[in-house]
Amino acid sequence: MTSLPGTTRHGKAALLAEYGKIAGLLTTASVPAAQRLDFWREVVCHTIAGVEATALGDAHPYAGAIHAQPIPLAHMPSFDLVHVEADPQRVRRTRELISMQTEPTWLLMVQEEGTCTIRQSEQQATLKPGDIGFLDTARPYEVIFPQTFRQNILRMPAPLFYDIMPRSRDVAGMALSGDDALTVIARQNIVLLERFVSAIDPILLPAAANRALDHLALAARFFFEGNAGRRGHNLSASSFARACAYISQMLGDPLLSVEQIAAAVGISSGHLQQIFRQSSGSTVGEYVRERRLACCRRDLADASLNHQSITSIAFRWGFSESSSFSRAFRTAFQTSPRRYRDACRLDASE
Repeated sequence: MTSLPGTTRHGKAALLAEYGKIAGLLTTASVPAAQRLDFWREVVCHTIAGVEATALGDAHPYAGAIHAQPIPLAHMPSFDLVHVEADPQRVRRTRELISMQTEPTWLLMVQEEGTCTIRQSEQQATLKPGDIGFLDTARPYEVIFPQTFRQNILRMPAPLFYDIMPRSRDVAGMALSGDDALTVIARQNIVLLERFVSAIDPILLPAAANRALDHLALAARFFFEGNAGRRGHNLSASSFARACAYISQMLGDPLLSVEQIAAAVGISSGHLQQIFRQSSGSTVGEYVRERRLACCRRDLADASLNHQSITSIAFRWGFSESSSFSRAFRTAFQTSPRRYRDACRLDASE
């Protein structure tokens, strides 16, 4: 086999250093034609993406490019926007590669051109342009790209993923349909964020990313939990999805009650509580408090909101007393709101 500059530890380190120098871009065009497949398989797929890759078809020389843009979220580990274009390939995430991973992440694959089939945890989905697929990097998976493709990928830490995604089912190996209106909106927000990320003021970038994730969360909640109910197969899932949407809309109302939510959905309070225990493992009140705390944590980490007091942020999300908010925040996140905000400011300044 022809020696590839990236196959030695020193060579890979140099290539990865260069990867940072050129604004996160790696492309097979940067190496001789005879070495491009090895470069893509060993450096891009194995070293950066943590997968094994096999080329499909007879394309010579192999062509591929990957561009990564980190999104700084002070309260979370790395959150990356990754753009990939490549020739046909099969990629596998193995247990050996998983054992070398430091932080569990999820991949949200926004299909732009071509198709691919994702397989994980006995679940499988074929993505066509516009679809959004989900993969958990903490478990083995396989993706087959039968043709030249283009994808935007959100690579996000597991805590952030579980903050925004439905908890009532495992979505690994599943996908949002690009034919669904809410998925279209979510996809457009992700694509626009990737396209204009370098033009956004860095202090506003975390807030812009969070808003895009809000749309994605809404699309996922209704597609995975509400679609079945609208088709008449699962009324409880539909009620849960509609209740969650109403809660999101009314989260800032300190008088929001179980009775009010149940009336908006059109069921009894007792039935609503039963649905929430089955779907989320919590009561309605616990779910509301959890969502309020997540929103407060996000805003406390947002540098563009540093001029707003902790109390005003808490009140905006429905807390009516600063002391009760502080106790709830400390219980949920093992730190006080003040210390958490100070730590986020320190992270942003480094």
